[in-house]
Amino acid sequence: MKAKGRASESRRIVLEILLESDKQPGKGSDLIKAVLDKYDYLDARDKAFIKRLSNGCMERSISLDHVLDQFSSTKTKKMKKPILYILRMGVYQILYMDGVFDGAACNEAVYLAQSKGFAGLKGFVNGVLRNISRKKDEISWPSRDDDLYSCLSVRYSVPMWIVKRICDERGADAAEAMFKACDTERPVCVNTLDYDTDKLKTEWESARVKVSANPYFENAAFLSDVPGVSRLYGFDEGKFIVQDTASILAVFVCGIKKGDTVIDLCAAPGGKSLMASNICGKDGKVFSYDISESKVDKIRENAARLKYDNIFAAVHDASVFDEDLVNKADVVIADLPCSGLGVMGRKPDIRFRLKEEDIDSLACLQRDILKCAAQYVKPGGVLLFSTCTVSRAENEDNRSWFLENTDYEELPFYDRLPGALRSDSARSGYLQLISGIPAGEPLTDGFFISLFRRKDERH
Repeated sequence: MKAKGRASESRRIVLEILLESDKQPGKGSDLIKAVLDKYDYLDARDKAFIKRLSNGCMERSISLDHVLDQFSSTKTKKMKKPILYILRMGVYQILYMDGVFDGAACNEAVYLAQSKGFAGLKGFVNGVLRNISRKKDEISWPSRDDDLYSCLSVRYSVPMWIVKRICDERGADAAEAMFKACDTERPVCVNTLDYDTDKLKTEWESARVKVSANPYFENAAFLSDVPGVSRLYGFDEGKFIVQDTASILAVFVCGIKKGDTVIDLCAAPGGKSLMASNICGKDGKVFSYDISESKVDKIRENAARLKYDNIFAAVHDASVFDEDLVNKADVVIADLPCSGLGVMGRKPDIRFRLKEEDIDSLACLQRDILKCAAQYVKPGGVLLFSTCTVSRAENEDNRSWFLENTDYEELPFYDRLPGALRSDSARSGYLQLISGIPAGEPLTDGFFISLFRRKDERH
């Protein structure tokens, strides 16, 4: 039983995560994982609470500050960081966590303030949170009709520049569908490759994991209530990999064949390389590269777990031309560094780490890599250019640039797509997936897929 006047351990841990995330911008997801590993002895419910509240306070910070600024005489921009984070934690529990009593959220916030040396602000913290609890139905939110950008920014806690950019490029309805999807808890998608998915399902369900079919691929499934992927049956034996539907789709449409040589330029942690390895078989080869030894170690670790010995992983900077790779591959996979706007739902800190000018610099980096990648494909071979973002500068614009500046032609893949994901653009060789579209379908990452064939002048 918790001592009176002392903050619970789980909330104390959340506050430490939030304070540390302020020192390490963009590392929120990594910090949560590291802390959960450190406190592995905690009850599963406590760990789930820590993850939910930490992520919630990070991804909902704009919404939470909007509420606090309505009820606090001191505006959030002038608050000391520990008090701001304590108040955000309290508001998040009051507004978004039905399983937490408002009174408990208020009391725990007071205890936290005292434990961090702010005993003099206990009354302030208590008063603000209890006022919000009493008047939660009176909170004022921006109207979509009056101010579309402000409405979407505050409602879904997305920085204004991202809201404006996506609304202008993809339309307001698509932008809102995407932002809403980011706030939707989604299951883990796994690719079971050649293994018996039904047998794995039986084992997982016996461990009280919820399993549902992936409607797009037979050898894929969605898992919920997962205690930890590495603890699942079949993980150590290499019977599945974690891979989003969009990533599976990108490799699937490449048309890799048995015996092919595949180069994966920005491969870590290796999901696409592993899938490519499985398809091309023992007679094929996959050369899997990334920019650092730590990333390459992750690829090797996964390849060893699956016992795939046709993957050759090495450190290589994809933006630096490698003459040894010229005309070597039947298929080159160039899933390139990008702004990551398509995976904000899984990595909530992206939206606050990213700056608008980063998009232009990333688009330039992609072109540098594509210049190199173009020379690694055999005449008649295929190049996949993909990203996990939705900005036109990184996607459609670079696709057009590539077609204008290389000896490649577009490669349509409309007929290879699952029916619900078919888009007319795929007849021209590209597809922009946006989370939440089509409505009612399982969520995918926001992902751009484009295919090119290198012209073969010999035929």
